[in-house]
Amino acid sequence: MPSARRIAWIDAAKSVCILAVVLYHFNQMVLQQIDFGQTAIPTLWNLIVTALKPLRMPLFFLISGFLASRSVTGRGWGEVRTSRVASLLWVYVLWVGLYWLFTEYVIEPLDVEVVAAGAHPGTLGGMVMQLISADTGLWYLYALVLYFVACKLIQHTASPAVISIGLGVVLHLASSLLLPPGWWNIASLLDYFFFFALGCHLQPFLARHYVQCDIKRLLVTGALTVAALGITWKLSAMEAPGVKLVLALLMVSTTIDLFALLTERFRMVLLCDIGQRTLPIYVIHKLLIFALVAVMPETLYIEGALQNGVLAVTPLVMTVLIGALCLLAHRALNGGPGGMLFTMPHIFRRVAYRTGLVQPVS
Repeated sequence: MPSARRIAWIDAAKSVCILAVVLYHFNQMVLQQIDFGQTAIPTLWNLIVTALKPLRMPLFFLISGFLASRSVTGRGWGEVRTSRVASLLWVYVLWVGLYWLFTEYVIEPLDVEVVAAGAHPGTLGGMVMQLISADTGLWYLYALVLYFVACKLIQHTASPAVISIGLGVVLHLASSLLLPPGWWNIASLLDYFFFFALGCHLQPFLARHYVQCDIKRLLVTGALTVAALGITWKLSAMEAPGVKLVLALLMVSTTIDLFALLTERFRMVLLCDIGQRTLPIYVIHKLLIFALVAVMPETLYIEGALQNGVLAVTPLVMTVLIGALCLLAHRALNGGPGGMLFTMPHIFRRVAYRTGLVQPVS
């Protein structure tokens, strides 16, 4: 079992991952859609966000696998079907439906174009197909369920760790070599199973070797990360087979050590608190960005000396503001019937328990 310090590191790293996701979507859907003329600030932000791509989701999934390890290796199906499968599917389906309704009855009537938001199906059947194919902005929840089930099934084989991690490598390479460029949803599902499996099956190794920062390892992997990013950028090789995998491993190791060091030296209470509540930020933040699309272009278009300064801080300020608003909305909703937006209602669980479909966690 990880120590308290290790849990603090996990929460701090999760908070940075979810805020990086918010930053990515704000940059993609708002900042990059505005013509600011000659200023280079938006281009610089796009470079920063792109450089974080090998870290954002790989670290998120590695932590998810780490936290799911005991459920995969030490618990029966009846104990985990609700928390690890049914409840996540409930949240996934419910919020995809809410996004569909919001787009159908708010965004489209207002004639607001939300670039990079994905296709909006005109029928219920189309929405169901998006759910199944993970062609939604909430695909991470769906991927968690698929990865957990896959690792749980592989657990019954003779060498579950080798098979799971090996399968992850094969799927990641297949994503680069075989999929057409437009299949981002399937590519995402194939790309990140490796990291979930790594966190799940190497949990004892990670807890033992990364529970405290290794300064020498941090400096080495940090230097290799900078060098690898520079070479990749120079050669435009980010999409080459295996490149993202190597970059991700270097960046994840560096970030783990960095946060292990930070949580040893500082009480990162706010960051750790955010890390314990990533779900509401994940499911709510794009709704807020959809709303911002209608007003941000006019707000951000500032001429004169102030323009560069405003553009330099806006992505960070908006990321923090959106995250805070998501947590405020969660606090307001979660105490009453709105709690069903974030976890499967107890009435459904009771029915499942009575039918014997699932078992209460002891």
